[in-house]
Amino acid sequence: MKKTMNFFLLGSLLAFVLVAVTERSAQIEVSAQAGNQVTLSNFKFEPKTLTVPEGTTVTWTNKEGTHTVKSDADAFGSKTLKAGESFTYEFAKAGKYPYYCGFHGSKGGGDMAGVIIVTKKK
Repeated sequence: MKKTMNFFLLGSLLAFVLVAVTERSAQIEVSAQAGNQVTLSNFKFEPKTLTVPEGTTVTWTNKEGTHTVKSDADAFGSKTLKAGESFTYEFAKAGKYPYYCGFHGSKGGGDMAGVIIVTKKK
């Protein structure tokens, strides 16, 4: 009976630790993803400037209206995004990537525009 109780307690402890580690890993992953998000709303990109390391995938999510995400240098571009739709792009190389909404902004940072700054991995 004592051996059975010890195995039960050990199993319960291991299950608790596994759940705690899994939850923490999920929190870290969500936090990392949240840092790679740009929101389109009220005719602006938030944040206007986002800095990420090479190899990062950035997601733009449209909260309202109709918008696009277009690179000034034609490196990337979305289809027309309706409310609730998203566009993602992976930044493989370090550099500065200005972009704008084709409906409400212009190249060079006019009106609805933003920039992704990609840093070299250390």
